[in-house]
Amino acid sequence: MDNNLDKKFDTIIEVNTTNIATEAGHPRVYYKINPKVGFIVCKYSNTCFRLSKDADPKNKELFIYRGEI
Repeated sequence: MDNNLDKKFDTIIEVNTTNIATEAGHPRVYYKINPKVGFIVCKYSNTCFRLSKDADPKNKELFIYRGEI
């Protein structure tokens, strides 16, 4: 995983699933984190979603981000 994420993004959300939905002040968009990459960035809000060290890539749960941490 990219260790420089903390320098690139003001907001980094650690998640336990690869399935992300975000609607933080914009239309809802869906992302799927590639476990080999370990993170994804919302193009609307420039928010980074990073897999936690305990994340299970097989977890089908949907993490919904509405702008609150």
